Amino acid sequence: MLSSIRGTATFPICAVLVLALAACGGARPTATPAPAANAPTSVFVSPTPSYAVEVTRNIEYLTLLEPGAPVQKLDVYAPTGPGPWPVVVLMHAVFQSKDTAVYTSLGEELAGRGLVVFVPDRRSESGTILEAARDNGREFREVQESYDCSVRFARERAADWRGDPSRVTVFGHDGSGLETALIGDDLQGLWEQFAALRGGPPRQTECLAEGGTAHVDAYVWFYGDTKIYEVLKDSDPELWGLTSYFALIGRNPSLQVHLLHGEKDAPTLIERAEEYHEALVTAGYDASMTVLGTKGFEIPWSGPDREALIQAILEAAHR
Repeated sequence: MLSSIRGTATFPICAVLVLALAACGGARPTATPAPAANAPTSVFVSPTPSYAVEVTRNIEYLTLLEPGAPVQKLDVYAPTGPGPWPVVVLMHAVFQSKDTAVYTSLGEELAGRGLVVFVPDRRSESGTILEAARDNGREFREVQESYDCSVRFARERAADWRGDPSRVTVFGHDGSGLETALIGDDLQGLWEQFAALRGGPPRQTECLAEGGTAHVDAYVWFYGDTKIYEVLKDSDPELWGLTSYFALIGRNPSLQVHLLHGEKDAPTLIERAEEYHEALVTAGYDASMTVLGTKGFEIPWSGPDREALIQAILEAAHR
């Protein structure tokens, strides 16, 4: 946060008059000296978005193959100018949705800064990693395929909103989608190998844009536990190999990764993020880490930390 800055006047003028009168034998003034003026307090002013924004809501991008399951949808936020604009896929955290206010606000603000932003919904069912690992990781496969389909859709349809399909950045809240950004186009092949070995799970989704690539160029992480999947390392090493951020280091080596945490987050989370950042750099990734003044899960609504987050996304998208 920006600290307040206050200044004080130097040598008061009235003091000079007192000394001059005393030297000449004159009387001292009886008036009360004027108080020293304070410099104005420094206040952060968020930049004004440069572009008007058009919002297209509830576009179908994914069919869940479970009988009776709803079609998954996404929203697109786009600048009204001619472009071509860099493309960002904003992936929400577990048990959130594309309609959560913090995501609609961030999507509009990023679009106003010159990005085409896709915000997909994806289904959340389990509350823990061990619950999601049941049925040979069926839910893991569904979630990863959902991320995969959203990137493919963004690639294939970006030009409809004057976006540049040649570069896609993912912003993942609570680490959402990093595993898929690392796996890329190998996702279905790896899951088919796993399913053949374990007797399942079968494919869970059908992308409504199959022609594009799921390759991700840059990933921006906000909050989350980089070791959340390590609980599977001993109990289910094959599933760990498909989910763990650490196990997947080495895939998509051109991926640029920027980790963002709050200085008031739990020390364990920051230490684990630092460890992951070091592992990425050691493996040759273009990786960086920034510590903001935030605390916990919430994306900042305003102020310097909000602007730092937006600048991190803009920088990743424009590289």
